[in-house]
Amino acid sequence: MHDRSSIHVTATGLRLLRARLDAARAAYKAVCDDNPAARESGDSSVWHDNFAFEENQRLMHQLAARIRDIEAELARVILVEPLRATPPRAVIGARVRYRIDGESATRTCTLVGHGEGFPEARRVAYDSPLGAALLGARPGDELDIPVAGRLRPAEVVGIDLADDLSALEAAGVDGVRR
Repeated sequence: MHDRSSIHVTATGLRLLRARLDAARAAYKAVCDDNPAARESGDSSVWHDNFAFEENQRLMHQLAARIRDIEAELARVILVEPLRATPPRAVIGARVRYRIDGESATRTCTLVGHGEGFPEARRVAYDSPLGAALLGARPGDELDIPVAGRLRPAEVVGIDLADDLSALEAAGVDGVRR
């Protein structure tokens, strides 16, 4: 279905990744800008006795690694265009209705891109355990779905065009923890 080295995101997911990169770069710059003050705050005769400077160095390495990781993710991004019509199978941007064996209620979720999952809004990333189980399914398909740490038999009962995800984002349901 997709290359394991690539990650699929919607425009919202791409904005989230870029915002994470901007925040990491800003944090790195702030730590670098603080280095002269940290260097002066401790014992200057032996660098490893200067806790503030050592802490800045540790943070710089941590933030540099975070920046590299996010840049590597961005290099692997494949942008998923919004759906224009109801798809025949579960894809990113589709709302999937499914029923777990033994339950009368139908569950619903919207498949979204990598890093865009927000369970409180029933947005499930395609590469999460539930998303991976649903991805590619068609109405009538029977499959095993992870529920509370174990697999349960379920049936896909319908696939619809999801509500406009940008409307959810405008309402503050964008998966960003503030």
